[in-house]
Amino acid sequence: MKSDELRRLFLEFFKERGHTVVPSASLVPEGDPTLLFNIAGMVQFKQFYASKGEIPFTRTASVQKCLRATDLEEVGRTIKHHTFFEMLGNFSFGDYFKEEAIDWAWEFLTVVLGIDPERLHVSVFRDDDESEKLWAGRIGVPMNRIYRLDECDNFWGPAGLTGACGPCSEIHYDLGEDMGCGKPDCTPACDCDRFVEVWNLVFPQFYQAEDGSRGPLERRGVDTGMGLERLAMVCQGVKSTYETDLLKPIRDFVLEEAGLESVDAIQEVGARVISDHARALCFAICEGVLPSNEGRGYVIRRILRRAVVKALELGIEEAFLFKVVGRVIDAMLNAYPEIAENREKIALIVKRDEQRFQRTLARGMAIFKDTLGDMAARGEKTISGETVFKLYDTYGFPVEITQELAENHGLAVDLDAFESEMQKQRDRARQASRIGVEDGIAEEVIRAPDNFVGYDNLEVPTVVSSVTGEGEEFVVELEQTPFYPEGGGQVGDVGTLVGNTGRGTVKEVRWLGGSKIAHRVVVTKGSLKAGEGVVARVDIGRRKSSQRNHTATHLLHSALRSVLGGHVRQSGSLVAPDRLRFDFTHYEPLSEEDVSAIEDIVNSRVLDNIPVRASMEAFEDAKARGAIALFGEKYGQQVRMIDIEQTSCELCGGTHVRSTGEIGGFRILSESGIAAGVRRIEAATGEAAISIGRDATRELEHIASILKVPVHDLGDGARKTIEKVKALEKEISELRQRLAGSEVDDILAGVKDIDGIKVVGARVDAPSVEILKHLTDKIKERLPDGVVCVGSAVGDRAIIVVGVDPAIAREKGVKASLIAKKLGEMVGGKGGGKDTFAQAGGKNVDKLNATLEQCAEVVAGLVK
Repeated sequence: MKSDELRRLFLEFFKERGHTVVPSASLVPEGDPTLLFNIAGMVQFKQFYASKGEIPFTRTASVQKCLRATDLEEVGRTIKHHTFFEMLGNFSFGDYFKEEAIDWAWEFLTVVLGIDPERLHVSVFRDDDESEKLWAGRIGVPMNRIYRLDECDNFWGPAGLTGACGPCSEIHYDLGEDMGCGKPDCTPACDCDRFVEVWNLVFPQFYQAEDGSRGPLERRGVDTGMGLERLAMVCQGVKSTYETDLLKPIRDFVLEEAGLESVDAIQEVGARVISDHARALCFAICEGVLPSNEGRGYVIRRILRRAVVKALELGIEEAFLFKVVGRVIDAMLNAYPEIAENREKIALIVKRDEQRFQRTLARGMAIFKDTLGDMAARGEKTISGETVFKLYDTYGFPVEITQELAENHGLAVDLDAFESEMQKQRDRARQASRIGVEDGIAEEVIRAPDNFVGYDNLEVPTVVSSVTGEGEEFVVELEQTPFYPEGGGQVGDVGTLVGNTGRGTVKEVRWLGGSKIAHRVVVTKGSLKAGEGVVARVDIGRRKSSQRNHTATHLLHSALRSVLGGHVRQSGSLVAPDRLRFDFTHYEPLSEEDVSAIEDIVNSRVLDNIPVRASMEAFEDAKARGAIALFGEKYGQQVRMIDIEQTSCELCGGTHVRSTGEIGGFRILSESGIAAGVRRIEAATGEAAISIGRDATRELEHIASILKVPVHDLGDGARKTIEKVKALEKEISELRQRLAGSEVDDILAGVKDIDGIKVVGARVDAPSVEILKHLTDKIKERLPDGVVCVGSAVGDRAIIVVGVDPAIAREKGVKASLIAKKLGEMVGGKGGGKDTFAQAGGKNVDKLNATLEQCAEVVAGLVK
C-alpha cells in the first residue's frame, strides 16, 4: 500500500468518526520560542488541553510534518530513526478518552489496513491499570503480549518546557526473530530492531509548569502519533523505512550518483543518512529556515554538513546534495505541492552551503588525518579537547563531525576539555564591557527590569541604594530608574544624577537581573552616597533617537518579510541613537529593486502615522495574536508586546515611539552579507536620515559642478567622462610603447655572447610592468635566439622582466624562472615564472643597475 493511500485512509477514517481534519502546521512552531521545530502532531494543539475558554473543535486529526535532531547520530544506523518524518495523529480535547482511542487504533490497523493482529504487541505505563484492562479485556490482546514499562518508555510530554503530558500506550509490530537480538526474553523494551513502535497513544491528564510540577489538565484527552514511514514499512512488507516508497527512490539515486551497485555496511549508512537529511533540508528550507550558525539554522547546517561528510565517504567529492533535493521533491510533491513551487530556491541554498562546507571540510580533513597519524605513532585513543577546539575554531570543523569521524576510527573525543576551551573563549569575549562580568551584569534584557520606570518617565526623583568603586568613576544602583539598560539590541541610556551633595554623569547602564540595574557614573561634583535622594534625568534627545530606530527595526522586519518572503527572521540587531543595524536570514544579496521596495514600505508606514501600542499580555495570548517571539529567549507568563496595527506584532522590552510618524523618515545606508545565509542592513531615521540625505545631495551637486553638468544629467556626464579618460589612457599607453620601442637599438648595442648565447641586460624608464613586458617582447623579436633582461623602477620597487628563447631554455638549461630568481635576490626580493618568461621584484631600487650588469654572469652560471 502506497504512502499517499495511507495518508488518505487515515484522515478519512477519523473524519468518519467526527474529527475535524486540519492541515499540517509549519515545521517552525508559531510563537513558541521553547521549540526549535514541530516535533509532534500535538504541538499546534498544546493550548487546547489547558484552555478554559472556547476551542474550535474537541476532536481532530492531521498528518503533521515533524523534524527532530535529538537522535541525529542514530539516523542511518537503525531501520527506523529519522530527522524529518510525517506523524499521523488523532486528538481529543476533553472529549473521548482511552476506550475510544484504543478501539479505533486497533480497528484502523487490523481491519482497515489488514495488519496481522498476531504480530502486534502493546505496552502501557507501569501504573496504568485502565489501559491494560482495555487491551486485554476489550480488545483481546493476550497478556503475554502486553508489557508494563517505566516513565522513560511510556510517559510522554510535554512538547517543550511546559504543556500537557501523561501516560501512553504503544502498539509495536513484530518484524520477526531474524531481525532481533536472539534473546528469548526480547520485548518491545529491547533496543534491537525486532519490535518497531508503530503507534503511540498518549493520554494527556496533567499540565507541566515551568518549575516541572504537574497538576490536573483542564481538558484531559487523547494525543496519538503514528510515524508514516514506519507504518509504510509494515504495510509494504519491507525490513527498513529506507526501503519504502518514501525513501527508496532517494536512496537509489544517491547510490547511482556514487556509482555503487552493491554496498557495505558503512556505505549503506551513508546512503541512508543522505536520503533522510535531504528530506529535512528540503522541508526546512522551504519553510524559511536557512543554514546558519545559531538556533534552527544551526540544526539545519549541522544536518547538511553531516550529509556532505557521508557523501565524501561514498566517494562523492563534488556538490550533489542539491540534486538529491530534486528527488525528494519528486517523491513528496503529491502530498506537499509547495516544495515543488520552491524547487529552485531550495536547490540554490543547499548548493551554496554545501560548496562552502566542502572547502572547510577539505582543510579540516587534512588536519584530522594528520591527527590520526600522530595519535597512531603515540598509541593514543582519545582526541584531545585542544585538537577538537582547533579544528572547530580555526578551521570551522563542527565538533559533531569530529565525534562521528573519531567513532568511525574507534577513537574517543575529550569533550570536557573541548568545553573548557570553549569557555575560555567565551570568557575572553566578555571582557569588552566596562561594567564587566565581575560585576554580574546580565548580557541581555529579555523583559523590563522590575524597577525600570523609563517607558513613560525620563526624569524621576529616586534614592541611591548602593555605590561601589573609587576615584571619580562608580557603579551606582537606584531604587527606581528611568535609564534603559543595554539589552535586546538597544544601547543603554545616558544622562545625569543630581543630588544634594553631588552630581554625576551616567555613561553606561546594564541590567544585573531582577531589580538590579547598574549605572556607570562619573562624579563631576561632590559625591553620591547610598541612601541619598537624587533626580535621575535621561538624555531626552538621545533616547528619542534610539526609540525612532527601535520602532524602525520592527517596521524593517515586517517589510523584509513582505518583500523577500516568510523565511526572513531576525538574527541580531543594534539600536543606537545615530543608526540601526538589523541582521536577518536570507540566502542571497538584495537587488537594488528589493532595497528600494523595502525602504518605500517602511517610509509609507511612517507617513501613515500608525499608533504604536505597548501592552503586557499573557504569553499564550500574545502567541495567539501572532506576536513574533525570538527562539532562544526565555519568556515569562507575562510578556511585553509591541503592536503596530496591521504591520508588526513582536515581543519586545525596548523603548519605542508613540506613533510611526515620530520616526520622521527612514533611509537604508548599506546592505551586506556578514555570514553564510545572514544579511545585514544598516539604516538611519529622523534627523540622521535627513542629514545623510542632505550631505549626499551636496556631494552630488559638487561632483556635478566639477563635471560641468546638471545634477539630473550626472550619470550620463560621469559615463562620458570615464569613456574620455579611458580613451586618453589608451592613447598614452600606445605612445609609451612607441617610445619604448625606439630604445631597442640602443639596448641591442650592449649584447654580450656567453657560450653562443646572446645576452642583453638594460635599465629603462618604464612607468609600469606592462610597458616592461612590451619592451621585452620587442627586443626578443630582434634577438630571437637570446636572453633579454630589462628592468625599471616602478613606484618604489625594482622590477625586472626576463625573456628566454625556448630552444635555449630547453637545450642549455638557461630558464627565465631561474634567472629571475637570482636577479630578484640581488635587488632584495624574489622572482619566478615560466621557462621562457619570468619576472622579479625587490625593494632595493639602488641596486638595479648593478644587478642588470650581472645578467651575463648569471646566464653563464646556468649554461649546461
